[in-house]
Amino acid sequence: MDKDYLFYQGYIREAQRRRNEALGQLFVAGWQRTKRIVARLANAVLDLLIGSSPQPH
Repeated sequence: MDKDYLFYQGYIREAQRRRNEALGQLFVAGWQRTKRIVARLANAVLDLLIGSSPQPH
C-alpha cells in the first residue's frame, strides 16, 4: 500500500471519530433540553389545571 494512502486513512478515521463524538454530544445536549422543556410544559399544565379548579371555602 502507498504510504500516503495510509496516512490519509488515519486522518479520515480521526475526522470521522471526532464527527461522531460531536454528534453524540449534540444529541445528549438536545435530549436534556427536550426533557427540561417537557417538564416545564407539564408543570404549566398542572398549574393551569389546579388553578382553574374551584377552591373549597
